[in-house]
Amino acid sequence: MVMDYQGRKAQANLGKHVTYHQECCPKATQDVHENTKNRDWTCDNFGYGPMNPDFPNDEFWEKKADTFHTSIEEAKSARCGNCAAFDQTWKVMCCIGKGIGTDEEPYVDPRKVIMKANIGYCQLFKFKCSGERTCDAWVHGGPITDECLPKKEYNQEGSDVSNEMGEIIEQLHDASNKHKNQAVRLASLKENM
Repeated sequence: MVMDYQGRKAQANLGKHVTYHQECCPKATQDVHENTKNRDWTCDNFGYGPMNPDFPNDEFWEKKADTFHTSIEEAKSARCGNCAAFDQTWKVMCCIGKGIGTDEEPYVDPRKVIMKANIGYCQLFKFKCSGERTCDAWVHGGPITDECLPKKEYNQEGSDVSNEMGEIIEQLHDASNKHKNQAVRLASLKENM
């Protein structure tokens, strides 16, 4: 694997490889057992949670407030979705999608799962996590998005992205034409009433 100066600098500063410099998907995005193992470790060692962010869990948020020496309200504002280690780049989201749905399971729509759960990838603890949860290692400044990445390193799979974008554009054109046709038909029906 060839790394440019920025990649070597990041590796030297962190003492390890940065995930988006790798050519393949992070293991936890493809292997539910690896993901669950890493998530459970983070729950036990760094207080990842709450189990259900929609359920009021005063005890959980009191512990977070105590950990950060702040109010419960402020602790609740520090979520994975705004953590600097929460990766929602196109490449990582494609990896997460591939790990959820496969060709053998055409009835699975990974986009719905990803959107409903606001899923991203934790670069600190190497697992898929919900943007509504938090942990004791929360870092201000996130999430990581495509705007954060140098284009050259990010676009390693440019042809795949380009192909998918072409498909989406074609679908949008088809939808636009369908809506135009429906509008013309409705206008005609209205005139004939």
